[in-house]
Amino acid sequence: MVYVEVIQGPDKGKTFEVSEGELVIGRQSEEFSLSDGTVSRQHARLSTRGGNWYIEDIGSVNGTFVNGVKVNRSTRLHLGDQVRCGGSLLVFGGAAGRETPALEMDESGRLVDAAIMATVPSNEDSVIIPTPEAGAEAIDNLRLLYNLTSELSSIFNLDMLIRRGLEIITEVVPADRAYILLYQDGQLVTKAFKDSSEKRSDKIPISRTIINEVLAKQVGVLSSNAMRDKRFSSGKSVHAYGIRSALAVPIKGHDKVMGVIHVDCSVSEHTYSTEQLRLLTAIGYQMGLAIQNVRLYEEAVKSERMTAIGATVAYLSHHVKNILQAMSTGTQVMETALKSGQMNKAREVWPIMRRSLARLNAVVLNMLAYSKPREPLLENVNVNHVLQEVVDMVSDLTDERGVAVITDLADMPPIPADATGLQQVFLNLLNNALEAVPPQHGAITIASDFSSLTQLVTVTVSDNGVGIPADQLPLIWEVFHSSKGNKGTGLGLAVTRKIVREHGGQITVDSTPGKGTSFTVTLPARPGATASPSDTNLP
Repeated sequence: MVYVEVIQGPDKGKTFEVSEGELVIGRQSEEFSLSDGTVSRQHARLSTRGGNWYIEDIGSVNGTFVNGVKVNRSTRLHLGDQVRCGGSLLVFGGAAGRETPALEMDESGRLVDAAIMATVPSNEDSVIIPTPEAGAEAIDNLRLLYNLTSELSSIFNLDMLIRRGLEIITEVVPADRAYILLYQDGQLVTKAFKDSSEKRSDKIPISRTIINEVLAKQVGVLSSNAMRDKRFSSGKSVHAYGIRSALAVPIKGHDKVMGVIHVDCSVSEHTYSTEQLRLLTAIGYQMGLAIQNVRLYEEAVKSERMTAIGATVAYLSHHVKNILQAMSTGTQVMETALKSGQMNKAREVWPIMRRSLARLNAVVLNMLAYSKPREPLLENVNVNHVLQEVVDMVSDLTDERGVAVITDLADMPPIPADATGLQQVFLNLLNNALEAVPPQHGAITIASDFSSLTQLVTVTVSDNGVGIPADQLPLIWEVFHSSKGNKGTGLGLAVTRKIVREHGGQITVDSTPGKGTSFTVTLPARPGATASPSDTNLP
């Protein structure tokens, strides 16, 4: 039995126990169901062979990744591997997942020092200054600490950092039990644990006397043969659980203690040394610094996100305000015309109001489409039918502007697609083309094609408009970048590319200033395929 924990996504904190055999990860899975909309109904398959676990993608839209590498075939999993399915990040865990144990402290214990064999201050010198008897062991510890610092500094997720920290600790310090405790709302809470002792408990046995020493003096403590000291007789946790040798060190960043690392084992198996205490104390200090960095990073990301949201609201509010102002003016003129019976005047105003409504509708749809990841609702769709609907939707506007729309649609089979999403894609492209071409002389060509060899559908929207300068082409996909002034939100093309990629497709552009622009959308014609596999993991 192993467990898989969700550490990022809508199901964060959820843990799945998986036994040998085969199970499917997905939104419609009975054994491993995720609510993340970017996860396919049947996304990936976990299976065991020869005592090892493997994962394979089963035609998901957004792909499956192990440690950042896309899964293209059955891939073996190791403990601690990170698996990304859509927007959810999972950790393939260790033995038998179970509820995190609660702390059981000796609240009546007295602070004593006879059983405390050694203490080490928690600071950067705990390993750097070796003792004379340490010799080569101190040098090895320095090397280990350097590697640990490099690894922890590259992790920016608190849960991943703590989990990896515990793995490193149990690799270098023998322990029956190992725990990482962090302060939460003023109380120590278990954040990670490992219990390989024969007698497992759903409560963490820790001596209050030892923890008090660690927290009060901010030192690492080595407690050896605690049961032999009579003054521990009142400490239930020490006596009842037979902690014969224990290390407890503070997790400290700069001058602030954030938690405790506690390891223990039976003296018959191992007795901790002063040098191991120094090493664990240094690890606790480095973990504290790493945790502080992660929290600062999370605060910075949160601050940037709030700033971005504020800028987005301000930008779009200004654009919506302009549309509403035009509609308000049109409404006043319409009311005046209707009251005076001037129907010709009302007919002149109505197209302006209709265009404003269409623009407002486009803004809202693009905002909704861009605001969150989504999985297309796939059904058999004939792309030509969608294209014809889009042309009909803008027919009044093309007639009003005197723009010719030419369609060249090839025969093609239905493809798995979201009809509403494709409609938004082609409507955005067609509206952009209408803005770019000159009135009375504009021409827009919409062509579709299907390749039975590559199983790809292509749709090209071309115009004879002003074109896009070469230095501006990379910018057209950026959110809020618009060359239309107050007429554009800068969301259309960003949303268009997002929807195309959610379909496993890709979109490209070719433009010549003064001659026109062509956008080409390529879509897979079979389920699970992608037009360009390297694009499916892009934002």
